[in-house]
Amino acid sequence: MVIMATLTVLLLPRFLHREATEPAQADQLGRVLRHAQALAMGQGRALTLDVISPTAYAITDGVSPIRDPAGQPQSYNLQNGILFTAAADITFDSLGRPVSSGSLMTTPQTWTLSGGASVTLQPVTGFVTVAP
Repeated sequence: MVIMATLTVLLLPRFLHREATEPAQADQLGRVLRHAQALAMGQGRALTLDVISPTAYAITDGVSPIRDPAGQPQSYNLQNGILFTAAADITFDSLGRPVSSGSLMTTPQTWTLSGGASVTLQPVTGFVTVAP
């Protein structure tokens, strides 16, 4: 019993906060970027990954968050005090290409989280890389 209690005390915090680690949140941002790109192509319209604040972002139609099939807005929050230190909105056109100010992106866009993890979006292709 003592061994089980000790293991529970030591391991439980790892399982409770696993998804809120910085690398996990950077990976989630990368997945959301890919999802926004796929939605833009699937719906045949421009969609934006809108950085709302240093701790929140959403997939929008340029005005309000779009909703998933269950009716929930596609908005996300960074957790455990992690912030964006360099972030900008990005729009995907109906072909899934990243655009900025109405024209195709020509340089990579990088979102950096406060602990150093980063997510980079390549111009033209919209290829996403996550670096922990």
